[in-house]
Amino acid sequence: MKGNGVFGSKGVRPPTPPLDGGRTFERQNGTNYTDFDQPLRPYHVFIHDMDSYDSKFLTYFVFQPIFTVIIVPMNILLVWAFIRGGFRSPTHVVLIAIAIFNNIHLLSIAIPSFYFYVLDYGKDYVPFSWCLPFMLMMNRIPKICASQTLYLTVLLGLHRYLIVKFPLKVNTMLKNGQTIFLVFVLTGIAITCDLQYIVAVSGIYPLSVESLITPGTNVTGCAWKTKPTIDVNAVITDIASTFLPIGVLIILTVMFIWINIKQIRSIRRSRLGNSDRDTRRMIVITTCILSSVILVSVPEVIIKQILFTHGRPCKTCIVSKTKFTLIMHCLTNLTFAANFIIYSCLSEKFRIQLKRIFCIRIFATSGSHTNGTSNTSRVAKQTLSVI
Repeated sequence: MKGNGVFGSKGVRPPTPPLDGGRTFERQNGTNYTDFDQPLRPYHVFIHDMDSYDSKFLTYFVFQPIFTVIIVPMNILLVWAFIRGGFRSPTHVVLIAIAIFNNIHLLSIAIPSFYFYVLDYGKDYVPFSWCLPFMLMMNRIPKICASQTLYLTVLLGLHRYLIVKFPLKVNTMLKNGQTIFLVFVLTGIAITCDLQYIVAVSGIYPLSVESLITPGTNVTGCAWKTKPTIDVNAVITDIASTFLPIGVLIILTVMFIWINIKQIRSIRRSRLGNSDRDTRRMIVITTCILSSVILVSVPEVIIKQILFTHGRPCKTCIVSKTKFTLIMHCLTNLTFAANFIIYSCLSEKFRIQLKRIFCIRIFATSGSHTNGTSNTSRVAKQTLSVI
């Protein structure tokens, strides 16, 4: 880590320009303005959020690279094991899509994090050429991926519920082609819900300003003409992209937990056959996946609505909101590894595929597993194929 690990190679904060309305900036058209007669100001990673910079530096310099290096390969292994192992049911199509969007989420943030925080280019104004990519990769693309992951998790829960309730009709009700089409439709909805913020981000104004690092040298910074405000459309998109899918996830999780309880009672009465045990394993896996999303999403939404929605104009509140957002960001990144961990722990078929990927020889257990599967009923095979 550079210097004292917080403020770059020299261990000091980057120089701060006067923000009292006395600094003059030059527009691209040659006219000048001072920051007391225009609301535009060159964007700077540090100065923009001075009191929260330490927390952001710790998150994006330390934790984000660790999450990216560990979780991205885990999701790639998940997709590889599903494809190689013949996990070809519609639910596995959804799980593959979730893994892909989680990796896009991580890699999108990793690129500007590496440039501005790891390589330490965040000490000067954000260059005009970086402004749009910076805001898209740090905010908009991750938000779209987060909404899409929620939608896909709901779709996963609905698929698994249909398998439990209609095991004999599942092949006619669920098709891979239909599921892929739904994935694209949900992606369009996620992008539409974030469209007004994407449009606002595109309102970038180039500004020529003196560099904070090299005095006497002008750099082309940027500011935003307009910023998104909370209105009826924003409330509707929040409901569609966050509240509604989380509500459906909670309902589905409660239903799966109730089904688990009923099957535990059946086990005690010795009325649970081999196919039912496979179904129960599938329900446990699904419940764990849904719960991992709920345990992070629900507290985040509740706390944001209670503490930060009304936007109290105090510096302490802004810093607290930033720190809370960064903590939830780290917890959300951890959930990206949940599906891999859950399948590794609860699915024998998935573990066999991982061993084959890593060239670990499978001894007699694979033969016994095959023989056991051949003796199950058609419905049991059908259920096992989606675990």
